Amino acid sequence: MTDFLKAVKADLQNRRMLPIVAIVSVALVAAVAYAVLGGGSSPATPTASVPITAPGAVGIAVIPSKPETALAETTNGTHEQRVGKARDPFKPLPGSEPAAGSGSAKTASSKPASSSSASSKSSSAAAGSESKSTSKPSTPAKPKTVYRVAALFGIIPAGTAPLTAQLSPYESLKLMTALPSANQPLVVFRGVTAGGKAATFSLVGEAILHGNATCLPNASQCQAIDVQPGHYEQLEYLAPNGETIIYELRVVTITSSKATAASLAGELRGESKAGRELLGRAGLLQIPFLRASTQAGVFVFDLGGAHGARAHRFSHHS
Repeated sequence: MTDFLKAVKADLQNRRMLPIVAIVSVALVAAVAYAVLGGGSSPATPTASVPITAPGAVGIAVIPSKPETALAETTNGTHEQRVGKARDPFKPLPGSEPAAGSGSAKTASSKPASSSSASSKSSSAAAGSESKSTSKPSTPAKPKTVYRVAALFGIIPAGTAPLTAQLSPYESLKLMTALPSANQPLVVFRGVTAGGKAATFSLVGEAILHGNATCLPNASQCQAIDVQPGHYEQLEYLAPNGETIIYELRVVTITSSKATAASLAGELRGESKAGRELLGRAGLLQIPFLRASTQAGVFVFDLGGAHGARAHRFSHHS
């Protein structure tokens, strides 16, 4: 055993074996160092390091980077990307898709749109039908009742019997018409009482009354008269020259008809402005015991005293 070790020592000390001994020694030292320092430890977290390049080498430098940082391949080794935007690497580049695929995609995308438009049309149609079913039809306005008065008026000779003289006809008296004229007014037509029972006239001139009309508010303070169809009233008027003139007012008929809103508005526009101004100046727009109703040209009696006023009938006043 001693001779063997001496032989090995002699071989190691031989100059030709020195390089091999040196290599083996370095390998043993490296193995021991690896086992002690890095063999049993876990890999450390990768950190950024300087570029690994061979001395004097020219080319693209590979830069180890963090996992969350994109790797930029640049000739100068910079890891910042200055222009452009990120894109999905799995999305095909423009122009690489086949024509058939694009056509099918367009068809597929167009189908939902058509179905959605059809559904919107159906929903709108359903909403329209529902609104039509729930909405109530508009009720047309009911026609209004309009009364028309046919009368006779004129001068009669003294001593002429009532209802026998020839008088001027007024087929349809307009509201606020002054008789015999606006320049020489004695009475102004105001309208009719409820139900068209009588025609109402306001007295605006000085006259002595004879007839079977009803005086309002009473016979001694007569401001208006109600004349029923077939009745009359005579007005004895003293002219400025001292002459006595007798006028006779006769109501022939009072008829009613249905009128639309347009025709009713025409009736109201046809009233005499001169007669209204005449009554306004005289303070006679209001009639005792009468008030205007919702119907145009129709008056109704106020409560309290109206019936007693109408009971004062007269056939002659002097």
